[in-house]
Amino acid sequence: MASAYTTEVKPVWCRGCGNFGLLSSLTRGVLPDLGIPQHKTLIVSGIGCSSRIPAYIDTYGINAIHGRAVVIAQGAKLANPDLTVLAIGGDGDLFSIGAGHLPHVVRRNADITCIMVNNFVYALTKGQVSPTTPLLKRGDGAFLSREHYPPVDPLLDMISFSGSTGASFIAQGVATDVPHLSRLLREAIRHRGFSYVSVLTPCITFDPPELFDIVRRNARYLTEGEMIELPPSATYEPWVHDPTDIGLALKLARVSLLEEPFLGVFFRGTVTGG
Repeated sequence: MASAYTTEVKPVWCRGCGNFGLLSSLTRGVLPDLGIPQHKTLIVSGIGCSSRIPAYIDTYGINAIHGRAVVIAQGAKLANPDLTVLAIGGDGDLFSIGAGHLPHVVRRNADITCIMVNNFVYALTKGQVSPTTPLLKRGDGAFLSREHYPPVDPLLDMISFSGSTGASFIAQGVATDVPHLSRLLREAIRHRGFSYVSVLTPCITFDPPELFDIVRRNARYLTEGEMIELPPSATYEPWVHDPTDIGLALKLARVSLLEEPFLGVFFRGTVTGG
């Protein structure tokens, strides 16, 4: 039963927050479908809005210190290899405070699933710019120009890490498409080795409304064996999607997140460590 994975603690997220989509995916689709026992599941988080999630899922959970979720998750997996271990954090938590830890966990290909909830902003600490903020804001204005503050695409870094350090699964979903996100998370958890899933999500309090509208409108789903639809600005010809080819995954990563966010499995490799 899905309810078996839900605690009595009421989420305190803002109404309309994308974290509700991730929570629903895990408690109603992913964990029940995989049949993972609650006592053999550990969810480790850092600090941030998404990092509240261990309190809402009835498994073992640790709300750790800022940026250290993947380190503690890795230690738990090493101590008890029978555990299914998830590390969950936001873009500021994982890509700023904890950025120094990620390449080493990737390099070791620890058998954990890292879920990065990307709402493009430090939400819990009231809207500061994060490493994934696409366009900075100043004063009362909306976005500044791309000429002065170009977008930053975090997925490029993770795919680059996988090419050089052997991470074996990378995917991206969106919190507003729970069935698709659930399929990605199930595959990521089943995969042996370090799995990274980026979850694009709106921050309805601090992001301008048009930001996630752009993401949702421009999103393209990746289907293995089918031709990839590239944006007009692409300087190379489209190709048939092959998630086993890291070189093609790197090409995908060069496409701006605001121009055409790709949803699906970017790379699925083989276990080289862990």
